[in-house]
Amino acid sequence: MNGRPIRVLQVVQRFAPELGGLETHVAEVTRRLAGTEDVEITVLTTDRTGRLPREDRIGGVRVIRRRSYRRSGEEYFAPGIVRVIRRGGWDLVHVQGSQTTVPTLAMLAARSAGIPYVLTFHSGGHSSAAHAPITRVQNAINRPLLRRAARLVAVSRFERARFARILGLPESRFTVIRNGGALPPVPTGAAPVRGSIVTSGRLERYKGHHRVIAALPLIRAVMPEATVTVLGSGPYEPELRRLVEERGVAEAVTFRHLLPAERAEMAAVLSRSSVMAALSSYEAHPVAVMEAVALGLPVVGFDTAGIGDLVEEGLVTGVPLDADDATVAEALLRRLRQDDGTPHRGPDVELPTWEGAAAAIADVYRSVLGSAAPRSSVVQIITTLTTGGAERQVESIVDHSRHRQHVIALYGGGTVARSLEAAGHSVEVLDLVGPRRLLALPVLVRRLQALRPDTVQVHLLSGQLWGLPAARLARVPVVLSTEHSLMDDSIENRPLSEWLRRLYLALNRLATRTVAVSAATADRLVRWGVRPESITVIDNGIDFARLAFDEAVRAETRRALDIRPDVEVVGAVGRLEPVKRMRQLLSAVAPTLERGRRELLIVGDGPLRAALAAEAASLGVADAVHLTGPRQDVPALLSAMDVLVSASRDETFGMAVLEGIGAGLPVVHAQCPALDALPAPVPGAFPIGTSDDRDEPTAVLAAVERALAVPGRLPVPAEVLEAYDIVRTTARLDRLVDDGARRGRGRR
Repeated sequence: MNGRPIRVLQVVQRFAPELGGLETHVAEVTRRLAGTEDVEITVLTTDRTGRLPREDRIGGVRVIRRRSYRRSGEEYFAPGIVRVIRRGGWDLVHVQGSQTTVPTLAMLAARSAGIPYVLTFHSGGHSSAAHAPITRVQNAINRPLLRRAARLVAVSRFERARFARILGLPESRFTVIRNGGALPPVPTGAAPVRGSIVTSGRLERYKGHHRVIAALPLIRAVMPEATVTVLGSGPYEPELRRLVEERGVAEAVTFRHLLPAERAEMAAVLSRSSVMAALSSYEAHPVAVMEAVALGLPVVGFDTAGIGDLVEEGLVTGVPLDADDATVAEALLRRLRQDDGTPHRGPDVELPTWEGAAAAIADVYRSVLGSAAPRSSVVQIITTLTTGGAERQVESIVDHSRHRQHVIALYGGGTVARSLEAAGHSVEVLDLVGPRRLLALPVLVRRLQALRPDTVQVHLLSGQLWGLPAARLARVPVVLSTEHSLMDDSIENRPLSEWLRRLYLALNRLATRTVAVSAATADRLVRWGVRPESITVIDNGIDFARLAFDEAVRAETRRALDIRPDVEVVGAVGRLEPVKRMRQLLSAVAPTLERGRRELLIVGDGPLRAALAAEAASLGVADAVHLTGPRQDVPALLSAMDVLVSASRDETFGMAVLEGIGAGLPVVHAQCPALDALPAPVPGAFPIGTSDDRDEPTAVLAAVERALAVPGRLPVPAEVLEAYDIVRTTARLDRLVDDGARRGRGRR
């Protein structure tokens, strides 16, 4: 787009002066996006009154309004938005929300104009039982439009799982961007008033404000000073006021409607409250609750939908959705009794922020449009481009980065090189083998001087040995050193020594940043002497969409391998070298291998390939062992397996294990730092559980039998998708390149 900013139109059914979770999200995010150099943001919304300005500026953001009909209904039918979308010259349309006619019209208009569109669901409940069949019809109409979206964004893990199920799409098609919870600072020393309960949100029945009022008499029987403040406005207010009179608590209940601009007053009200009641029957990811949690205000909420995610994370005290008034009252009383009058203090955990949400949304825009945002030129330097984990990670980064990428392999090409070239990427193999290796530094310096990249990213020890000094001699502004293979006692199968440590640290000082592919790798780097402040942890990323299981591909791959459909296939993926312990895996499962019943499929190449073939023959199972050699179709081979085993005890991340999980396989593993870093065990992942060579064969076989007993394919757990999706990994790397390039260009 010739260096100009991306022109993004956010379309939302309601916006200021109306106030709700959706309106807050759009206001907070667009205000921050307005300060982004490469995004020009405009909001298109509706006006049910016909009295608001057709164009406005709110929080530094241009707002366009078009009349919607009916004035008192929830349809928001606004045909005027079509013309704005089709004729505005937008690069991207971001549809906010999915429950009225506005999103449908916006997606149709964008599609007819050939404009890519993104949709964030912001799903909510509804107070009318008659709305359920309307929702089903609307979902049926929207389904084909949603499936054609350039990106689908959910505001919680719950929402992602729900719409993946409704649309019949893999969860890997969705990006989770959670709402923030920032409010202005509260006055110093502001303390809660004993017994004060606050409930916040649009006044509709499903929001559950009536449940708090119904429980209030029971609470006041124990704590007479208890009060409820209801923050919000909406059609259910008259019914709530009638309930207040019926329960005889009129003197203890206050209704307040705060305008969107009154954020400081919202913070003050929450700071003076003892507890928030969040008793909505459906919230995708409640903004009001996040604001309360950020201030340190205790929250009691129904353990369902998106609030259930927060209960699971320990941020909200959960109450069953079917709880009676007495149970609700007791839960609130327990929190009220804990209030000692001291000011609230935010939790000691990292919470989602609006800054983070805006940055993630901007990354979605850049990812969708690619060249729209300012792009840097990046050179990736790696030893070879064979089938190892680091090589495949480079391929995934190049595939998903928005920057211009050029890959240099120092010593040789291979499967990954061919795959990159087939995808149209720029690849250069220098063949610096034998005596030519002595020329590696001057050759690489000349190539970098010719390419003039903004950033060089080096991988593996030889990449660091030649790439780091070459980048500095070529005056490359930003140099990233990525560590894939540092173990406690070795690096790339070389024993750690004092001489090697000194060389590594000298080379490392030439890098702008050191990228560790896992937290475990970062810990090892620090123990080895690398400065902690120079390290950025960016976990390896997995292309889960590419790995999705395919029954037809499974059948075709098995036919090509001459494996019958009913055969149990134990699989392994990795370079055939001692550290991967493929020989130990073969020895462990050999007693159970039999052609036509259970077979072993080993994907990869390396120096032990001939030895593995000879050992299979000596064990009498050669006809039940498949050594594929280097392959580009790893997802297809994973589809052909029934269990994936990683016997390696020396892993910095565990990419093969994560790829197995991405293919829906149960996995058996000796070591996988990526799984260890997750908050809970992953279903279908079976640790071998021993590092004793004598016990290993029995332990491996027992774990394989347990894994094979798992019925069918497994869904990829949401926490795995959220932590290790390649889109998120590449976006973080791209931001690292962006930050470095902005600082470095001025020094060239």
